[in-house]
Amino acid sequence: MKTTQYQIIIVGAGSAGMCCAIRAAERGLHVLVIEKDTFVGGTLHLTAGHLSAGGTRRQKFKDIEDSPQNHYDEVMKISQHTANPEIVKLATELAPKTVDWLEDNGFKFATETPAIIYGHAPYTTPRTYWGNQDYAGGRIATAGITIFNTLKPIWDKFVEEGKIKILLEHKLTNLLKIDNRVVGVKVLHQGNEQIFHGLNIVLTTGGYASNPDFFKKVTPEHPRLISTARETSTGDGIIAAQAIGAKFQGAEMHNSTLGGIELEPMSGRTDFWKYWARVSNSIDRKPREIYVNEQAERFINEDESNPDVREKLVHKQTGRRFWLIFDEIALMAGASIIPQWTQEKIKAECQNEKAMWMASSITELAQKIGLDSGKLNDTVTKFNDNCKNKIDSDFGRNLTNLEVVFPIEKAPFYAILTYAYSLITFGGLATNNKLQILNEDNLPIEGLYAAGEIMGVSSTSGNAFCGGMVLTPALSFGKYLGETL
Repeated sequence: MKTTQYQIIIVGAGSAGMCCAIRAAERGLHVLVIEKDTFVGGTLHLTAGHLSAGGTRRQKFKDIEDSPQNHYDEVMKISQHTANPEIVKLATELAPKTVDWLEDNGFKFATETPAIIYGHAPYTTPRTYWGNQDYAGGRIATAGITIFNTLKPIWDKFVEEGKIKILLEHKLTNLLKIDNRVVGVKVLHQGNEQIFHGLNIVLTTGGYASNPDFFKKVTPEHPRLISTARETSTGDGIIAAQAIGAKFQGAEMHNSTLGGIELEPMSGRTDFWKYWARVSNSIDRKPREIYVNEQAERFINEDESNPDVREKLVHKQTGRRFWLIFDEIALMAGASIIPQWTQEKIKAECQNEKAMWMASSITELAQKIGLDSGKLNDTVTKFNDNCKNKIDSDFGRNLTNLEVVFPIEKAPFYAILTYAYSLITFGGLATNNKLQILNEDNLPIEGLYAAGEIMGVSSTSGNAFCGGMVLTPALSFGKYLGETL
């Protein structure tokens, strides 16, 4: 088997891996990057591209007072202090430097940034940024590509100069360890094993949201995995590190995003960029539907504005799923519940009766979706009475605005089944604030480092979604390791 010596070996060419390689190459280091996909970028091809940082040049230019400390305090508050304070501290201190660095390298901000956004629990200060080619709310079409388009020319330059060596379609299988030091990696390429030796090994292979077996193993209390992650997100780096004694933590804090639609039942797949029900908050689109669970009962004020409250209530429901129930008037009255689809496309999909259904009565609808028809009729009848009385006696939903609240009375009636779904995973490898991977005794494994989602989203976000606290730390931590190793 072939052996080669490198100063840094980076496994994973996504957000963290690309930044790490670029900064190391700028220092003149001999860098090898191993990537199992056929191209680089990883989740940069799926992300909306939202960053968060306090104390950036752009904030100062717009007279917004902010600081890394303020950012840190809000992350810890939103996460209810479940995030790792040591890692959050490092992330928030590095974040403004990362945003400024991207700008120095040609990153083009959307003109309205920094801003406060409401997809998850919002910050109180405008500190969320995205590029002029990224998703900015409203119509959903494609993932953000501004960061990738900023990094790729720099990456290509160093690859062409031979300062970065990239091996595509190479899958990590093992880490090579002597005593307490990792000295290399074993990879598989076209059925052949190869070994590469390095002074420092940086794992940036991402999470495990496309590995249902591993997901079930580390979160047995969680129902079936519904994923919109890249198919390459299978936890290879985590599994290899665990095999040599690395500590895994945080999976019990797993959180999911709302609105996933599984068009093919039992496939375990959804696609945020092609079809997604806008139910993550009530600000971007006022709900015209009711949400019912397996018991055919409402369980939430559909107008609840706090995304974190909504997510946690859904997570208490059987299967972490619920049905949207509405009628013809609600369907046609305003913005589509599926931003990428017209109302006519929703009607057409109802003919397949896989994830969406249409019926001439509530009883028939209940039978089609497998809910108790008597209970669903009772739930709808009670909601209709509440609408007429303009008082929601159960959940306190505001029923006074007849422009956004509709009784469910006019056939045909509709149901859409939605799930809490995963793009990212919360469990990951434990590290210290130097990003050294720790063993089960919380001691560093020499020569082994981590950056990005492989650390687990819980490390920077706890059991909540803190805006920009997945992508920004991935870029920052990769950049930091490239600068310091």
